[in-house]
Amino acid sequence: MTDATQHARVPISRIVDEGLLIALSSVRMAVKNDIIVAGLAEHADYDMARFAASARREMLALAEENQESAERVRVQRKELTSSTWRYDLTQDQLMDLRKLKLRRKVHKLLAVALAAVAEDEEQVARLVRDAQKAASNELQDAMHTRLMRLSIDALDPEYQLRRAERTEMFVLVDLALLKLKADEAAGQGPGDY
Repeated sequence: MTDATQHARVPISRIVDEGLLIALSSVRMAVKNDIIVAGLAEHADYDMARFAASARREMLALAEENQESAERVRVQRKELTSSTWRYDLTQDQLMDLRKLKLRRKVHKLLAVALAAVAEDEEQVARLVRDAQKAASNELQDAMHTRLMRLSIDALDPEYQLRRAERTEMFVLVDLALLKLKADEAAGQGPGDY
């Protein structure tokens, strides 16, 4: 059994579902990056509506991209069929026709699925919450890494000189983590970055 034969046996719904998961993962990453930039570079407070709008824009852009791909594939298929009589096509060309038909259908269905998720308030909110958690984890990891670099041996001659810097960093990080945990315990989700 060839790869092409195996591929033909995969239900189109599974292909679309997997494509949707990949697309939503990329949207989540884009929103995560937006959250980090908003907090660190822009010093902006966390704004669920802003990031939900960003997620919707990303999903709708991917939906449009898939619609355009479906159209491009339709044109490619039409060119292949109009260039010669159908019975003159080689086995490879016939296989290409089937693959192009499948690709077009997948692109169209994926565009519809992305648009549907973009319109679903609950799914958008869940995606933004997941992105917020990922952003929080990434910032936490970065702070821990930085703190580990700041740890200095007490016998080091510069220990006292850098003590104030280390103390300030620990206070800032510990207070931020405590606030984050308190907000989560209160059901408010992570606080402002």
